[in-house]
Amino acid sequence: MSFVLDSSVLSRFQAGLRKTGMHETSIATHLRHLRAALGWAVSMRLLPKVPEIPMPKRAKGRSLMRGRPISTEEFERMLAAVPAVRPRDVETWVRYLTGLWLSGLRLEESTILSWDDDAPISVELDGRRPRLRIFAEAEKGHQDRLLPMTPDFAQFLALTPTAKRTGPVFELLGLQTGTPITAKRISRIVSAIGKRANVVVNKAEGKYASAHDLRRSFGTRWAGRVKPATLQLLMRHKSIETTLKYYVEQDADDIADELWKSFPPAVSGAEAAAHRQRPKH
Repeated sequence: MSFVLDSSVLSRFQAGLRKTGMHETSIATHLRHLRAALGWAVSMRLLPKVPEIPMPKRAKGRSLMRGRPISTEEFERMLAAVPAVRPRDVETWVRYLTGLWLSGLRLEESTILSWDDDAPISVELDGRRPRLRIFAEAEKGHQDRLLPMTPDFAQFLALTPTAKRTGPVFELLGLQTGTPITAKRISRIVSAIGKRANVVVNKAEGKYASAHDLRRSFGTRWAGRVKPATLQLLMRHKSIETTLKYYVEQDADDIADELWKSFPPAVSGAEAAAHRQRPKH
């Protein structure tokens, strides 16, 4: 009896995942990995073609973000939670989280950020303005870039003594091995800190603050200060639509604060009554 892998089989597979209670975003991730594997099978001539894979439809109006930007108060809670997660190298991880918060770098980029000129991503503090030099092999868009550096991140880096400005900017080492920690391990540690601080960024999926949520926070902070095109450059988004969708729309509370700033303060009932009882001249 032969087995035919077609779209109907994949639809039943998707339905089975859904019966287990798996979230739609997780199902979509599984299907994307499966599509990649099937593509490899086709390239190896194990399959004639990749069957059509029905992907879960996103609910109308649902945010594309699996997480969200975190507030300053939540970030401070994460810093306070570091000693509980990394008691033996607290300062190193507080400095690293602060660097992510101020730089907007992706996690993988932060691990190779260096003071050395020939590094894939290097710091330049000696020019007219501080900036980052990013070579194509380290850039998601696969092109060399000179990236303006935000003033607060430049000031943060300037705190490093000149004599120590060599090698990785963030040297995250294993406590037992003394060797650099992998990006996956760093990601898990940051998420563990977010969980310890109880900073929930996605209640539906039970997701706690991650390194990427710190990058999102960088985007939202600067969205209110710079033009969309400038923010796109800082975030290095390929499409301006990505910048607009994720970061430029201001939070409703921020807009409300702006509206109320120029509005006369409310008069209490007691004050109004007192005003009515004043004698008229």
